[in-house]
Amino acid sequence: MTGIGTQIVALIGAATVAAGGLLGAGGGSTGEARTALVVDASLARDGRELVDARLRDAADELRVPRTAEEARTDVRYLEASGHRVVVAGPQASAAAAGTAAQRAATVAGAVATARR
Repeated sequence: MTGIGTQIVALIGAATVAAGGLLGAGGGSTGEARTALVVDASLARDGRELVDARLRDAADELRVPRTAEEARTDVRYLEASGHRVVVAGPQASAAAAGTAAQRAATVAGAVATARR
């Protein structure tokens, strides 16, 4: 009886794991890639504000690199994590060379591209 009981418990456990995997497969995702903005710090400012208010809610992620190395790290990390990346500014644009990142010349252009 112990052998059958163990098999039943194992079967129930396997069914539970399988059902959990099926339920988690959707995970509420719409299948669309999350969007990330990488905007040079020099462009992201708005007067005395460190970050232009238009950028705050334009994408799922916002990175404001101060150096070319930070820009490279941000672009590579976000792209590797499955984000659709939009860049603006000379450092971020250079960092995006060889990637699928979309480029924008201005903050307004980056916001518009991110919202598409």
